Amino acid sequence: MLYKKERPAILMLNDGRYFEGIGFGATKKVHGEIVFTTITGAGYNETLTDPSYKEQIVVMTHPLIGNYGVPAWEKDVVGIWKYFESDSIKLNGLIVNECCKNPSHYESVRTLNEFLLEEDVPGIEWIDTRAITKILREEGVKLGLLEVYNRGEEPDLEKLKEEVREIGDPNLRNLVSEVSTQEVVHYRPLQIKGRIVVLDLGVKLNILRNFVARGLEVILVPHNYSYEQIMALDPNGVFISNGPGDPAINVSAIEVTRQLIENNIPTMGICLGNQIIAIAAGGTSYKLKYGHRGGNKTVINPNDNKCYITSQNHGFCVKDFEKGGFVEFLKNIDDDSNEGLIHKSKPIFAVQFHPEASPGPLDSLYLFDIFLKYMGLD
Repeated sequence: MLYKKERPAILMLNDGRYFEGIGFGATKKVHGEIVFTTITGAGYNETLTDPSYKEQIVVMTHPLIGNYGVPAWEKDVVGIWKYFESDSIKLNGLIVNECCKNPSHYESVRTLNEFLLEEDVPGIEWIDTRAITKILREEGVKLGLLEVYNRGEEPDLEKLKEEVREIGDPNLRNLVSEVSTQEVVHYRPLQIKGRIVVLDLGVKLNILRNFVARGLEVILVPHNYSYEQIMALDPNGVFISNGPGDPAINVSAIEVTRQLIENNIPTMGICLGNQIIAIAAGGTSYKLKYGHRGGNKTVINPNDNKCYITSQNHGFCVKDFEKGGFVEFLKNIDDDSNEGLIHKSKPIFAVQFHPEASPGPLDSLYLFDIFLKYMGLD
């Protein structure tokens, strides 16, 4: 083991291959699905707290992470956390080439290492993140484990190799139920022009910020809320959020969405919400080889050949939704997978990427304004 004066750490794939490095954050062992994101060094706080990373160990391809530190837990005037995408770190472990120990930013109140310690999340640095990313790109995402030890300890490689083979796929669980709100929450702007219900499957907070900024009262409801419960709140429209895991597991959300489509309710979806709408329309989902995660993913509108640079974080995709009256209006320029669907005659559409970004480009914020038009609130 290198760097004996530091805390040793090990990342092991479920086939027995492993990488040794230096540990930071919590001293503990975690299991999960190992994925990579190409988001740059600006965006790690949002990535750490994105609920869609639930049960994943994330490789950051950018070589230096943590250089501007971590801001305080502060809420804005309507009660939404200002600098993060949820109320805690949601990923299981963090893999970086180098973790900056001396950040510099006027809003920073702690280092990345301190943030992970507070949230009881382990990290590993000084390993070849390029090599790990190449494995994931060529072979697909892997299950594995990450363990950070106390100084002076060393891993028992044979024991870890036995353990790692027994790791179960977290996507077989209903991960949405583990990140969704457990109660109804209201967010009210000073001037209200309309009301939407957000079906919380693991919503990123910048989505809520964008709705509130447009004068919408947001009512956040649990993932298993029924169609009748949602409509009793008298919304102008319904939003199906992003979230973690296999979309097909979310039977309740799919049934709710099927009724929204049937009853012509203005509806918008993002990421997992795109998949839920597609399945509700009669489509099917499938798992991508290594997913789309990063802030520089290009999508194209096949009708006018306009391209958009987008922020993405998903491991599943959808197909065959056209029989439900939807058409594809955006697709991924790299693999032709679906990036957006829209109903031919009803006020319903969704995108597979994150127009609210955080982190990432803001090319697609106009989609929130389209939803306002669909609700007659523009």
